[in-house]
Amino acid sequence: MDRRAELAEGALDYVLVHGLVGLSLRPLAAALGTSDRMLIYHFGSKERLVGEVLALAQRRLAASLEPPGPDVRGLADLVHHLWAALSTPAAARVTRLYLEICVLAVQEPERFRAAPERLRGPWRAPLQSGLVAFGIAPERAAPVADLILDTLDGLALDRLVATDPARVDAAAAVFAELLDGRYRATGAKGST
Repeated sequence: MDRRAELAEGALDYVLVHGLVGLSLRPLAAALGTSDRMLIYHFGSKERLVGEVLALAQRRLAASLEPPGPDVRGLADLVHHLWAALSTPAAARVTRLYLEICVLAVQEPERFRAAPERLRGPWRAPLQSGLVAFGIAPERAAPVADLILDTLDGLALDRLVATDPARVDAAAAVFAELLDGRYRATGAKGST
């Protein structure tokens, strides 16, 4: 592993513990055993370093998710599968980072507006394809994929702050069943 990749890995580990909001290069560099000037040398700017950290977080999360197996036969199974993957401790740390970047996109849109979509984008296309395979009409797959991603985002935020995570898990299960029931009732390809 080259030094830049090593620093990116270390920076991600640091950010997963300390968060992204208020990130300062000097404490990060000290934790990585380098200087803030060397971080700028390797990444060009703090924004590029953050971009690399976010891309690495995305790759780590993607690598940790197992593809749906043969037991995933419908929308409810798919949502349960995704929720189980997002509820692991490792995924919760990356989810927290994603939610932080969403907050930063609201607070500093000129710097961070594109970041949430860059992180979310790679999930949308495979999810849409999976929905079409489950019988959702291709023209409906994009909004249904967004509905699933948006709902899981909200549930993930709730789970991070909930005093009773089981309550949020139950809400995720109800969402899965409602979505599945809706599309079974309309024959999946229904447009209403």
